[in-house]
Amino acid sequence: MNGTSTRPEKEFRVGAVRAAIWANPRRTAGGQSFESHRIQLERTYKDSQGNFKTTQSLEANDIPKAIVALQRSFEYLLCRAEEREPRTEEDSSYARSPA
Repeated sequence: MNGTSTRPEKEFRVGAVRAAIWANPRRTAGGQSFESHRIQLERTYKDSQGNFKTTQSLEANDIPKAIVALQRSFEYLLCRAEEREPRTEEDSSYARSPA
């Protein structure tokens, strides 16, 4: 997908639905490197000969599974971003305040 890796960074499977996270190394116009991510969503099924295939088309009952797989992907990327960013005192006090 990105030319540098043949395996996704992370995968989340829910039933026959899979969300794969691919890391894409990039550079700004100024030459600074950074990493962006893309999510590939697909469903596995068996064809009429019993061979496993994949498709990007979803049936109605796949939608809730796709939502869960995408939510997990989002949470994973959010946690990765938080690990790279230093926390401020304001961030930690907000997390501890009662709802």
